[in-house]
Amino acid sequence: MVKSKKKAYWKNLRKSIWASKARFFSIFAIVFLGAAFFAGLRNTPGTMTKSMDAFLDQYHYADLTYMASLGFSKEDIQEIENIEGIEAIGYGYQFDALVNHNDDSLSGVTVYANDHYDKDMINSPYLVDGRYPQKDNECMIDEEMLSEGYQLGDEILIHNDQCKKTFQIVGIINDVRYIAVTDRGTNTLGDGTNSGYIEILNENNDFLAIPEDLYDLRDEDVLYNQISVCVEGAKEYNVFSEEYDDYIEDINTKIKSTLSLKMSRLYEDLTSDAKTQLDKAQKEYDEGYTTYQDSKNLFDEKILEAKIQLTNAKITLAQKESEYLKAQATASSQIEDMLGTIENTSQELKSNLETLQAELENYQNNSIEDISPEVQKSIQSLEKMGDILNSASSSLDGLTQLNEASIAIEKAKLEIQQQENKLTLEELKTNNELEKVQKELDDAKIKLDDAKDEINQIPKGRLYTLTRHENAGLVNFDSNRESIASIADIFPLMFFLVSALVSLTTMTRMVEEQRGQSGTLRALGYSKWDVIKQYIVYVILATLFACLLGIVIGTQFFPRIIYYLYNLMLFQVDAPISIYSNLWVSIETIFISVFVILAVTLFVCMSELNLMPAVLMRPKAPKVGKRILLERIPWLWKRLSFNQKVTMRNIFRYKKRFFMSVIGIAGCTALIITGFGVKSSVSQVVDKQYQDVFTYDYLVRMEDSVSTKTAQEYQKDLLNRSEVSNVEYVLNKSVNLLKDKEDLYGSLIVYQSMDNMKNFVNFNDYHTHKDLVLDDEGIILTAKAAELLGVEKDDTIDIELDETKYNVKVSGITENYFMNYVYMSQTLYESVTSQDLEVNNAFLIMQDDRDSSHKTLEAYMKEKGYGNLSNIASIGEEFDKQVQSVDLVVVILIICAGALNFIVLYNLTNINIQERKSEIATIKVLGFRRKEVYDYIFRENVLLSVIGSLVGIIFGYFLHKFIIITVELDMTMFIRQIHISSYIYAVLITLGFTYFINLTMRHVLNKVDMVESLKSIE
Repeated sequence: MVKSKKKAYWKNLRKSIWASKARFFSIFAIVFLGAAFFAGLRNTPGTMTKSMDAFLDQYHYADLTYMASLGFSKEDIQEIENIEGIEAIGYGYQFDALVNHNDDSLSGVTVYANDHYDKDMINSPYLVDGRYPQKDNECMIDEEMLSEGYQLGDEILIHNDQCKKTFQIVGIINDVRYIAVTDRGTNTLGDGTNSGYIEILNENNDFLAIPEDLYDLRDEDVLYNQISVCVEGAKEYNVFSEEYDDYIEDINTKIKSTLSLKMSRLYEDLTSDAKTQLDKAQKEYDEGYTTYQDSKNLFDEKILEAKIQLTNAKITLAQKESEYLKAQATASSQIEDMLGTIENTSQELKSNLETLQAELENYQNNSIEDISPEVQKSIQSLEKMGDILNSASSSLDGLTQLNEASIAIEKAKLEIQQQENKLTLEELKTNNELEKVQKELDDAKIKLDDAKDEINQIPKGRLYTLTRHENAGLVNFDSNRESIASIADIFPLMFFLVSALVSLTTMTRMVEEQRGQSGTLRALGYSKWDVIKQYIVYVILATLFACLLGIVIGTQFFPRIIYYLYNLMLFQVDAPISIYSNLWVSIETIFISVFVILAVTLFVCMSELNLMPAVLMRPKAPKVGKRILLERIPWLWKRLSFNQKVTMRNIFRYKKRFFMSVIGIAGCTALIITGFGVKSSVSQVVDKQYQDVFTYDYLVRMEDSVSTKTAQEYQKDLLNRSEVSNVEYVLNKSVNLLKDKEDLYGSLIVYQSMDNMKNFVNFNDYHTHKDLVLDDEGIILTAKAAELLGVEKDDTIDIELDETKYNVKVSGITENYFMNYVYMSQTLYESVTSQDLEVNNAFLIMQDDRDSSHKTLEAYMKEKGYGNLSNIASIGEEFDKQVQSVDLVVVILIICAGALNFIVLYNLTNINIQERKSEIATIKVLGFRRKEVYDYIFRENVLLSVIGSLVGIIFGYFLHKFIIITVELDMTMFIRQIHISSYIYAVLITLGFTYFINLTMRHVLNKVDMVESLKSIE
């Protein structure tokens, strides 16, 4: 009995599955598609890195590469080989050069030289055609150079600042260091671009890489400038993983420490003798300068003392001379008075003498007593005259003394003058001697400074370390992988959640629909577990196998197709794909696909089975009818037909079904909008950048920088030609942009004319789209750079140019989509850097776009040395190749989203019909025509699709914005606005699928028998 009971149980389960096979396979398809998409995209980044890692391992990609400005000796290489953890080491040369092929224009290349070539060497090149070089004048060239007319057997001339040599092409290769198709790096020669790479042998080719002076400087016979290292055990890690970086860094630190120490010792050895002699000369100079300074100070003190003494003597002499002059003036006055008195007395005396003589003759014989009074008076006058003469004699003696004093003063003056002349002569002689000594000291100082300059000119040597982070191809590949990972983090999750939601809705409705069967089984004696188990088995059969199949197929299909597209468009990877399957992704997929749906099914089953079997055997009572919102708007409700009113009531009466349907449709529509939006955003970048932002036709790259004066002459000459419409010479230089510890790579454009510059670049404000005003107060920064640095208008940033930082103001933020640019006027540049502007590029607008005009102008500019022309359209094409890879991936996403949309709509429609069979049969019995029956059911689908599409537009807007910002690179800004066509396409696809499903489901409605209406208890 039990056996028969079990047999009936399983038979019933099989019949249930078969009876609802459409529902079963719709769940199977939704879960399969969701699991495949989720697991496939989530495993794609891992597959990309695993495949690339296997490729790098296969061709022994160097984990570490070192280059030194002073080269590496054999002793240096030996010391590195002795470091623990080194698996293999290779050494040779790497240098920039220009190649000339068949007298065509020069193009830049990177040249690599090795001791030998084979499949086991580090960075082993893989042959596309030909063979490895065996002689020192044989070479292999990059496969990409074939497009320039190179072929096996050709001879090419390689030359640089060192020397030149002719080589014969014997092999065409691809190199593991160059995986990106469009990126061949830059060159220090020519116009700065690289057309490819060339590989030669070390033998007899070192002169192209190592200057002869370096051999003399280091006193070595053999030097290399590049060392490549493979680290032991590094292949066990994925080259794109943090574990790999950490593992490599340990060995890198040891090698750099060893090489840095060697370079320090080398510099000390090169400068030690010179520094010893310099120190000795410096010591002698310092002693001589000290002696000179002491002697000069002592002489200055003695001269000062002598001058003080002379000055004091002059002061004393001046005082004596002043006294002499006063005494001389007094004496002169007294003598004049005395002379006047003497003269008057002399006249009186003369008269008295005559009288006396006459009286004497009369009284010759008389005695003295008998002398007359007149005679007595005359005698007294004579005595008085005698006294006056005596007094005059004394005055004359004083005058004599004054004359003697005057003579003494003049003598003292003469002595002072003699002493002053002697002092001046001594000072001149001593100063002359001091000047000779000063000149000798100055000459010695100049020699010391020259010696210091010579020592400073001895190069200290610079060590350059190259890891996978410095490889442009690997960085580009990793950036693309991150873009895919960004999409894989959000897009498939939304995709899977929509499919899981629909599956949950389907199972929930199935349990509720089969409540009568569950009640019958309970009434027949089956336990709750038996009833639940049939749904568990149903869920597992419908989801688990679909999930596992989806994981397997999705993991195989999506990574393969995406990886293939990337290799087709961007990368050269000559290695099979290595599928990566993350266990955690599989667990997530199974959890969402199976266990979440199973848990909800169990919850619904338990809530249903808590009722009595008799209750379960009766269908659920219809929901109580309520007035919907539209009924409360009489003027609108009255204008609806009966069928339209029924449709409105049915939609809003069953709110659970309404919201589930709307969310499912909205989710699919949002995914389609996002897919089309990303495709549109990516595909418009090239046109926006190279047509709307850059309006010039050609970029002119000059081999050497020239002054603005020379550039103006070039410009004037070019403007006189009929092919040229306008030219602007600029400085184009790589810079680092710094703000609050953020570091960003960019290009500095320094223009000469503000007015003319606007003819080549459209400066539109990123937010307002208005024209920006160029000025000398600040720079114009592109939008992506401003966003990454967190900069707004009127903020300041640091620009690192030639290892020097300059702080500048941001005057405006302009619209730009590729690369990070900083625009600066000549005046601001010269003010900030204190340097005269020299230009190295030019923007050029052609008068017409004919090939003949371009060739004529190109030949003229080459002849004149004005620079090399690069078509801006070709630059745009290269960038377009990069963004097309994302574009192709998005196409896959759109197709998958459309498929999910179709399955979701089909499943919802099928569920709606299955659970309303009695209702459909009833309206048939009531006399509804076939078209009316179709409208009764399918009008709801159309209305739900319209509502779901409108809601999906809102979801799609935010989902697109999030994904587009996430997948952007630091140097790229996609169009962040969704084009109106994306909304239209998504809505049309959703409505188109709805219409198609309505057509295909008509036969299901036609099969509904009117007898079904009798199954309703009512």
